[in-house]
Amino acid sequence: MVKVAYIGMIVFVVLLAGMSWTTGTQRSISALSKRWRWLLLVALWSQVMLLPAMLSVTPSRWQWLAAMGIGAIVITGAADVWNKTDERVHIIAAVSAFTLLTGWVMVVNSVCLLPLIVCIAAGRDNWQWRVEVGLVISVYMALVSALKIVIK
Repeated sequence: MVKVAYIGMIVFVVLLAGMSWTTGTQRSISALSKRWRWLLLVALWSQVMLLPAMLSVTPSRWQWLAAMGIGAIVITGAADVWNKTDERVHIIAAVSAFTLLTGWVMVVNSVCLLPLIVCIAAGRDNWQWRVEVGLVISVYMALVSALKIVIK
């Protein structure tokens, strides 16, 4: 379970870095789909690999945050790939994922929200991109810190 979570993190980071290096920083992660449509879908769907570990470190009362947050990421990726003309589903799923996963980080280890806060406070340029990346870092930090506690 821990190895699967780390593989999911590595897949996402490697794919996001590769797509970003070839297209540059966009206004959001989803904007990468203009050039890397299916690769972005794979990157986003790789986050399902985090779910078993997230559920294991989350108090049972709050596990729905992790499940629905990851589910919202899956919907966000699918909506962005299959329907580029109507962004309503994509935007609703993305905002839901942001809200649910921020709540999950608050439950698991609220100190791990620091990267998100720093990214929000860093200025107006590419604000959405920074917020998304800040949340990814916060989720990964919360998960890794919780897994280290569970492993000991």
